[in-house]
Formats: sequence, structure tokens, C-alpha cells
Amino acid sequence: MKIIQIALALVLAAPAGFLAAAPVAAEPFRIIVTSTEVPLVPNSVLQLALSEGYFERAGVEVELVPAAQTPMAITALLTGGGEMANISVEALLGLYARGDKSLVAVGSTDKAIPYIIAARDGVTFDSLSTGTFGVGRENSLDYTLSRLVLQSRGTKIDQMTYVPLGDPAVRAQALQQGRIDATTMSIGVFLSMPERTGLDILVDADAFYSAAPVLTKVNVVSAGLLDKREADVEAVLEALTLAARDFAAKPQLWVEAMTRARPDVEVDTLKELAVLYARSWTVNGGLQQADANYTLTWFEESGALGADVKIPASFWTRFGPLDKVLDKIGVSDDGDAVSR
Repeated sequence: MKIIQIALALVLAAPAGFLAAAPVAAEPFRIIVTSTEVPLVPNSVLQLALSEGYFERAGVEVELVPAAQTPMAITALLTGGGEMANISVEALLGLYARGDKSLVAVGSTDKAIPYIIAARDGVTFDSLSTGTFGVGRENSLDYTLSRLVLQSRGTKIDQMTYVPLGDPAVRAQALQQGRIDATTMSIGVFLSMPERTGLDILVDADAFYSAAPVLTKVNVVSAGLLDKREADVEAVLEALTLAARDFAAKPQLWVEAMTRARPDVEVDTLKELAVLYARSWTVNGGLQQADANYTLTWFEESGALGADVKIPASFWTRFGPLDKVLDKIGVSDDGDAVSR
């Protein structure tokens, strides 16, 4: 209350001309994230760019708005609850398939989540055909990709029992407690489990991505926002790209930042992950034409969007803001090859 009174007194005492000339403070740029804590994956750059000052140095004030899962993030974005959201590509394409073309992808901070499939000891691809598999929800990203991977290994995916459990940490707990036979999670979640006795990695991260090399998550904005706050969008993309480059060049920086953000995680675990993520950072913004084209082809061939649904990548991507950022800071040769 005291601060408000002082501010009000200053306003009342200010000359009339001063009030007219005073600039109007820009509204914070709100990014909706689908995690209530900093995730143990490269997508952590969204939170770390804020805590480590990258957004501030890029000249944009950012607020992070947590949402439980992609559907809630989309709803929040469409109803004015934020300016950008980190959502699955499948959800974005689903909007277009239903005729909603209001959102466009401008970047990606986690092109491919380092997924693994963890299982109880003794579970095989054959036995899983009649087993229980934990998923976030039906048709969620982990559900869709897991089915693709397991089918490539001979599992009869239509015979499995799917158990919707929500967040990866909840699925990991259910697996450890023996309530499900297997589930998909990031390698970070698996390594951070307090107890892994009796569990095994059925499909490692490299094998998972080889079976499903699909662009998984993108950062989207409304098409109209690009006209209203183009400079802020570019500043956000610049901050995220520079943070990714720093973490790629010096993995210890990520370990230190994550130690501050996630003191509950063992430092040795973070160091192990930093090595695994060395070439996974989106050092050129993450949104590339070749990746978008491949992903679109996969979704069309899988029938996930409906029969005969065709959605050209040019409909749901906007490379302009990211191209301006790369013109300014240059292109990195440390992965994330640029294609247009």
C-alpha cells in the first residue's frame, strides 16, 4: 500500500505535459508452457532463458504461464491467456484439420523429445501385446509415437491396454509401483527416478527417434500477433536461440542453471544428461523446412489427421521472424541444420 501511495503522489505532483509524454509500458510477453517444473530435457531452455536472464538481455519482458497439457495450453492461447505456447505438432495440425488456422509455428525449443520406453524387468515386445501401457492420454504425443515405435518392433499395439495417467512423472511412479508394464518418458525423467530397481529400458532414445523421427513440439503464436508484436516475437526467438547455443557450447552452463532450477535432481544426473543432449539443442531456432515436411508426410501417411487430410507445411509455419533473428546473430554449425 505504501508503494501505491508514493506512486500516486508522484503522479499527482507531475506536470501535465510529463504525463502526456510518458511512455506506456509494454505488456509482458506470456509464454504458455506445458510443465509445472523445469523439465529435464532441452525444452528446459524455455524456463532457463527466463531465470538466466536471456529474455531480459534481448529486451523483452517474459512471463511463463503453466498449463497441464497441450489441450489446456491451446485453449489458453486461443482465449487470450498468452502470446505464445509450446505445444505438440500433432495438436497444431489437428486444429488445421478441423478448419482452425489461427495459430502458426515460429520456432521449436525441443524438436524431438529424448523419449525412451521403460518397462518392468522381463517385459518383451511380444508380451507387451497383452500388457498394460501407461500414456499421458489417448492420442497424446507419447501415445502416438509409442504406438509407432512398438509396432515397428512387432508389438500388437491394438491388443495392448492403454492406461491414461497424465504427466511423465506420474507414469514413472506407476511403472515403479508395478501398476503398468511399460510407459514412455524422457531419459531425464527415467534417470531422475529415485528407485529404478526392477526396471529396464526397452527402447533407448536413439532407437526411439530412429523409429519415429518426427518433429514433436513447436512454439506457436496467433497469426495476428505477428503484426502486432513482431519485435517481441523476434526478441523471444533470439533469446531462446542464444541460450540453446550457450548450453550446446558449454554443457556445464546447463548443469549449473538446472542445479539452481531443480535442486531436487542429482548433479551427476544433470551432467549425464548434458552429455546426451550435446547435439540436441535448437541452435538455429529449431523450426526447419525439411523437418516440417517429413513430419507432415508422417502424419498424413499414418492417418492420424483423418483420411485424405492434406495440410501443406506453408500453412502452419512462419519462418520470417526466425530468419530475421538468424540474419542478426548468424547461423550456427553445431547442429539443427537450417533448411528452407
